[in-house]
This record gives sequence, C-alpha cells and structure tokens, in this order.
Amino acid sequence: MLPKRTFFVFALASFIAFLSFSVAAVGQSWSGVLAPSRAADWQDYAGIPGYSSKGALPSDNWPQSGSTISACGSSGSPVTAESCGIADALAKANGKSKYVLLGPGTFYLSDGLCLHGYNNVELRGSGTAGSNLTKLVFSGAATCQGGNGSALIGFQSADTTYPAANLAAVCTATDGFSQGSSSLTIGSGCNQSITAGSTAVILDQCDTGYSGSPCSGSAKDNGNYFVCGDKYDPSGTGCSENGPDSGLARPERFQAEWHIVSSCNPSCGKGGASTLTLAEPILHPNYSSGQTPQVYLVQLSQYLGVRNMVIDGGATNSTSGISFYNTAYPWVKNVAILNPYSIGVYLTQDVHGDVESTYCYNAGQNSTASDPSCYNHTGAFHVIANNICQQVRVCTIGNGTEIGSVIGYNFGVDAYTGDSFMFGNLEDCHSDGCDFNLYESNVMYQAVQDQVHGTHLSQTWHRNFFTGWESCSNGQCGTDPSIFNSSAADVLSYNRYGNWTANVLGTPGIHTLYQDLAGPSAFVNNTIWLIGSGNGGVSPPIAGDPIVAATTMRWGNYDVANNAVLECTATKTPISACTADERAESASVYQALASPSTNFPPSYYYSSRPSWYSSSTPFPAIGPDVSNGNVGLVAGTLNASGHQSGNAAIVGASYAGDTVNTAWAGHVNAIPAMNCYLSVMKGLPDGTGSALTFDASACYGSGATSTPAAAPAAPTGATSVVVH
Repeated sequence: MLPKRTFFVFALASFIAFLSFSVAAVGQSWSGVLAPSRAADWQDYAGIPGYSSKGALPSDNWPQSGSTISACGSSGSPVTAESCGIADALAKANGKSKYVLLGPGTFYLSDGLCLHGYNNVELRGSGTAGSNLTKLVFSGAATCQGGNGSALIGFQSADTTYPAANLAAVCTATDGFSQGSSSLTIGSGCNQSITAGSTAVILDQCDTGYSGSPCSGSAKDNGNYFVCGDKYDPSGTGCSENGPDSGLARPERFQAEWHIVSSCNPSCGKGGASTLTLAEPILHPNYSSGQTPQVYLVQLSQYLGVRNMVIDGGATNSTSGISFYNTAYPWVKNVAILNPYSIGVYLTQDVHGDVESTYCYNAGQNSTASDPSCYNHTGAFHVIANNICQQVRVCTIGNGTEIGSVIGYNFGVDAYTGDSFMFGNLEDCHSDGCDFNLYESNVMYQAVQDQVHGTHLSQTWHRNFFTGWESCSNGQCGTDPSIFNSSAADVLSYNRYGNWTANVLGTPGIHTLYQDLAGPSAFVNNTIWLIGSGNGGVSPPIAGDPIVAATTMRWGNYDVANNAVLECTATKTPISACTADERAESASVYQALASPSTNFPPSYYYSSRPSWYSSSTPFPAIGPDVSNGNVGLVAGTLNASGHQSGNAAIVGASYAGDTVNTAWAGHVNAIPAMNCYLSVMKGLPDGTGSALTFDASACYGSGATSTPAAAPAAPTGATSVVVH
C-alpha cells in the first residue's frame, strides 16, 4: 500500500471541460417523448464532461511519465508492485496529468495497488492495438474502498468518509432543493472547507414517512412516489425483502444525490451558512423540508484511470478487479478483466465515472460472493458503455444510491446462476435511492427491477433488446436447467414512474404471453412483462403493486408475443393485447406526457456516434423504427447439448450445422459490443467456453468487421483460463 499523498493539480483541458460542463442544459433529445419530471439531462451531465459523450478521455493527450516498466515476476515467483517499480512510478506521476506505461508481457504480482489521495494519473498498458499486450496476473490484493473491501487496482481519496459511520460534518439543507435547482443553501455545521471543483456535496432526506435527525417514523406507502427501504410487513408498512438497507447511504436516507460544488456564496469557508452552486441540477422532484433534507461533504480525488491491459484475479479473493472510492472523473477503457472474485469494476461513491470498451469474464468465479457482477456502481452521473460481460450472473448493477447515470450499449451473454433463477443480466439497482438512470441499447437476457432492498423510481429504458431467455444446453445453468423467471422485463412491486420506449422484447417460440399484471406473488413464466408483481413467494411474501403499471410509461415497444409495436392509449388500442392505457399520463403525480411522440431519437444520451461506434453499424441499432436488422435466431431444438439453438446471433452464421434465421421483424442489429464478441472474438451465442482474446481496436477501430466468422461446435461445459 502506498503512503497517502494529496495533490490537486488539474490539467488545463479538464478544467476547461469542467467550466463548459456547468452551463445549464438547454434541451434534451427526449423532449416530446418523456416528461421532464421523470427524466434527467443525461446529455449534459452524465460521464466525464466534454469527453464521455464522444467516446474520448482526458488522458488521450497526456504525456508518459518516466520510462516504460518492464514485465516482472513469474508464475512461480510473483513480486510486489513496489519491487516491480509500478508503485514508485505512479507516485512520481501523481498530480501531473501523465500516464505510467507498462511494457508488453506478463506481470506476476503478489499484491494489489490501493492508491490514496492520487489525482491526474493513469496506469496504462502497452500498444494501441487493444488490451492484450500487457497482462497483470495477481496472487494477492490490497485493502481498499475505505477499508471496506479489497482490490487488485484501487484508487480512493484521502477522505475516506463512509456514510454509515458517524459523520462529523452534517448540516441542514434550508433552500434550493427543488427539482432542476443548481443553487443549494445550507446551514451552519458542515465543518469542512469546500474546494470548488473537487468537493462533493451529498444531499439526502428521510425516506417517505420519516423525518427528523436521526430519521424516525414508519414506511407507509403514500400511493405514489414512495421512497422506501424497510422490510415489507403485510400489515401495511415497508416494501423490501431484506430491509432496512445499510451501507452505502445513511440509515433511512437512501434518496441521496451526489453533486460537485462549483462555487460558494459568500465563500467556500469552513462551518458557516452558504449557498452552493452545483455543477449538476437536482434530479429528484420530492425533496421536502418535512423530511429533513441534510447534506454532508466528501473531498474527492480526480481524473484517475486504467486502460489497455488484461487483469486476472483468479488466484485471489479480492472484492473487485478495479475500484474507485470517493473519486470524480475516474475511467477504465480497453481492459479485459478476468475471473474477479466478486466484482469486475467497482465505482463506489463516485461521480462522473466512465467505463468503456472493456471485456469482463467470469466475475464471481462461481463463488458464493454476494451479487457477483462485472460493473457495480454507486454515486452519480456515470457512463458504463460498450462493454462485454461473459459468464456472470449480473452484468451491471447499481448497488447503492445512484442517480443520473447512463448504462448503455453493453452486451451480456451466459448469465448463469446455478440457483432457481436462470438469469438477470441487467439489474438496474439493488437498493432504494437508485433513480433517474438511463438504460439504453443494451443487449442482454433480462432486465430486472427488484424490490430486494427497496424502491427504484423514474428509471428510463430506451432501445434495449432483452430476449427473456437463455439456453441451458451446455452446462451454464447449474443444477436447475428449467425455464424459470423467463420474462424479458421484470418490473416488480414499488418500481414506479419508469419510462420504457422503443425496446425489443422476448424470444420467438418462448414468449406467448404479453404480461403478468400485479398478480399473485408467484411469477408467471413466458411473459414479456412481469410488471407490478410481488417477489415470487420469497419470505416475506410481498404483494403485487398495481401502481407500477399505472405509473409506468410503456410506449412504442415491440414484443414477440404480439409480433407488434404497442402504443396503448386505451383498452384494445391498437390491438386487443392492450388491457389499459400505457402512457401513464394519469398518474397521481409526475405524470407522463398525454401525447408522447412516436418519433424516437436514436439516443437519449449520444447526439452522434461516439468514437467506438462503427460506421458500418446502424445508429440506432435497435427499435421499432429499425427494419433491416442483422440479428436473428439460431435454428434447431432448444436446450440440445452441443448446440446454440434459440440464441440470438447474426443472420447468416452457422453453429454446429444450425443456421441463424431472420427474427424480431428485423428490429435488431448487433450493437458494437455484440458484434465484437460474435464476429471478432469468435464467441459462442450462449456464452460458454473459455475466456477470449479481447482487442478493442480490432473491434471498434477501422479493422472491425460486421460479418461473423464460422463458429466452432459448442463445448460441453465452461472453463476459466487466463488469456494468452
């Protein structure tokens, strides 16, 4: 572990980007489709300002610091990161807007790196041809995440404030906490100085039914915008299976927004009342003085990154492969993360993170780790885009308070679990306070909005492709290969005020029912929508919630059960599958638009193709207005060993003699990450097999191909090896 150092030296380019970022939003591509009270200004605020929306990073033009570090250690004799020279090189580059370069070859390291208080530094592997030239194989990890976990490579600020602990600097928010406000007035008591541009202010309030400090009360459903984390009680309180939640927020205060302070009036001094100008507007529409809004401060590290390398954690029990804790503008790009014990990339209490163009394999290592995932994020305004997840239960998950983030263009394959649930590729959140995030153009088996740890509100889903099923033919479903929980979209009880637009849902031959509407607590299989349902009989059995369907906007989505694009404005319009108006314009509060447009923009985030998006791939790739899609269905008998039948793949390919036929009415093209996996990495449509070689430039540069190569016959099981 390195000694603490605190440097706040910022690159000129980053400073200019920050200034331009603080300008108020002037309009969003979703205007006319979504109601402003239910959406966020993702185009203006998500990701690293001035970079993420273009597929660029602050370090793109940074110079190298010092000499290139040669590969070190061996498989039988690993060495420390310090003896290899990596630790010292990073210390010398700290604060200078430079990168430390690791040479080609394999680095065998006996410990991990946890870098405290670093700023403006990047650890980079060799070559511009992707991430497969420099490999780091770890046999040990470093304690990181404020002492709450371990990492192979971790960054955290010198301020290790953890919200569950006793905070010495809490003060009352007295004014300016309405939705859209960027001017927040706080009372005295925040006994830390604020540094404009690097201090985060966290605004929270008591959950619905609670007030005071500490919060006291009861989580009684208000029938509309219900913020809750308490355990469900059939007598009429609570909402969750495992509440109340704890950890990454204060007790009963999980509606928490992370913002960067850009200026203060009268000053950014210590302890006095002040009006803070926030770099991002407040998103939640329900802050109220009656729920005792408060703020606390965290001093952030900034501009930290990892790119162009392979990281293997198969010999460790590290919490995460790469982690960032209490940081602003962190990034991971062109990295292959193999066999992390629990989590691939962990963004913990971070703001404006960017995880782009990576490959994550076998996160969780078939272990009993809680919620194994490739990308686990808490904080605000992240962009997690163009990534590949193979052989992991959950590709991306918000595992604490999370607002204003974009999870898009990610491809997940083989979401094995080995338990009674087959899959759940994209889980929006696993905590209350995870609201106003955008999930766009992802290709995965299933979207899950659960109620295990509380409510999720005002989430938006645009142009995703969720098949609702995965093959169990080649050993990836563990001991329970039955088709269970086979819905495309699980929007369970207390997940209210969401927006679902222009998505493509279901698998032909599997999904014959349109929806299960707030029925009994037992799930109904083979439905496109499981909406408003309880928790499948898990104790305590949570009842169905009809308010979910009434407040959820479902508009312009194509599903295979109806083989139609639905725009339901009343019962039986346009077809009999419409059982009610699905516009949600009659919700009791925060109504959706009464006349939403059917002219959907390609993206709610990107105004044009980012640099990693191939010109040969249609933009948009998915949606009801796409008719020439190249993604079809592998023919043959479902769940036949050695075959890929029933999986989505690129039309024209052949797997073990089974061809890929046109399906989904041509509404789906392979997004860049899916094309990378199938066409360049030669992955199998069911995701089985060993880790593959990942070369980001071959996938997303001029050498990318849009035609799949002939694939080998499927293996009979999955293995886990280091990429060579």
